[in-house]
Amino acid sequence: MADTFGRHRSTRTPALLKALGAVEAPQSLDHDGAFPIVISAARGARVKDADQNRYLDMTSFFGTCLAGHRHPAVIGAARKAIGTLAHTMGDVFPDQSRGALLKKLQSLMPAPDYKGHLSLNGADAVETALKFAAAYTGRGGVISFEGAYHGLSAGALEVTWRPDLKAAFAPCLSGRAVFAPWPATDGSDMGTVLSTVEQLAGSTVLNSFGADIGRPGALIVEPIQGRGGVRVPPPGFLSALRDICSRHDIVFIADEIYCGCFRTGTFLASESDGVAPDIVCLGKALGGGFPISVAMMRGDVAAAVASSNGEAVHTSTFMGWPVSCQAAIASIVALERMAPAARAGTIEARVRQKGDLWVERFDFIQGIRGRGAMLGIEVTPGTAMTIAAHALQNGVIVLPEGCGNDVVALTPPLPICCADLDNALKILEKTFGTVQL
Repeated sequence: MADTFGRHRSTRTPALLKALGAVEAPQSLDHDGAFPIVISAARGARVKDADQNRYLDMTSFFGTCLAGHRHPAVIGAARKAIGTLAHTMGDVFPDQSRGALLKKLQSLMPAPDYKGHLSLNGADAVETALKFAAAYTGRGGVISFEGAYHGLSAGALEVTWRPDLKAAFAPCLSGRAVFAPWPATDGSDMGTVLSTVEQLAGSTVLNSFGADIGRPGALIVEPIQGRGGVRVPPPGFLSALRDICSRHDIVFIADEIYCGCFRTGTFLASESDGVAPDIVCLGKALGGGFPISVAMMRGDVAAAVASSNGEAVHTSTFMGWPVSCQAAIASIVALERMAPAARAGTIEARVRQKGDLWVERFDFIQGIRGRGAMLGIEVTPGTAMTIAAHALQNGVIVLPEGCGNDVVALTPPLPICCADLDNALKILEKTFGTVQL
């Protein structure tokens, strides 16, 4: 029997979503049984919902399952770990897996002296980076960029750009971030953008309360913006930012939570510009589906934070959770063995080939952007969510991105087979031909 994908049955899903909506806060999506679905199982690049409908996953679930859903090596490592040790005592009594993971990550950094601080999710890693940067420089202001998304916890939200995500929480935000424009991919305005960054680097920051908190002590940038719309900066942009930071004694933070861990082919997306950030934030794909993140930082930045009378001043209960550490090691090794550059290149080539045809055929599609297995279909502003909902009905899971709801993101697992990838693109093409925008 040929593979069939899409919403053919919907008996359990509406009731399950209604029950969830009654107890969950906040209710971020309309639980009407049409979108979203209730996931019941996943493997590789295939997903099943509570009604046994089947889907092709072009999201790797927010980028976490880059090695594929339930990769055997990752699941095996986690099972072995949980069968031996379910928890350690954070910063007090570690187990061996924490050191093994950090040593592996250290070997993948652009310089040899990086040290890491582990946590559970991307926003945690950003919080760590911002705190260590402030401790190192003594300055709390931060330069970020329009379109930036660095997480939604309080500190990370300060450097996230989107006003709609910040409005409800304005009373607890200090306004210590200043935002520079994001450059055009073709570099046509890069000089102007860099001039703005240079000016911000040398200027004092006035926070929301009108207090002068001095010059910025950190700059945080996504080498490829994710939720901002899969936006790739022009060549040389990251290295120019690195130079500005060095001139102004500013800690350069690369947020590689979405684009890192081989998603673009190289372990760090920032490798394309040959830069060595002062701090690198990693998460999502790092754990192969298990919760873990890390801020890898230069040794002198790491040394800026020390214990106080034996008490850790920056820690968490589940720091270095052994199950996630073992899963992360297995995920990294599995991705290395996949020849990630070749796999990411194959995914990009097949998507771009289709994209060229879509631009000619559909007037609401402007093109394909991104790199490797981090791609976006540029569509008419305000339409990406509608397209994602229709694609789900047809059997492909995609997500809308972009501050204007103007990009359909394609971030599939690296090991997706060519048949499944081509089938997903075929279903998307069918969706484009039938959706009413």
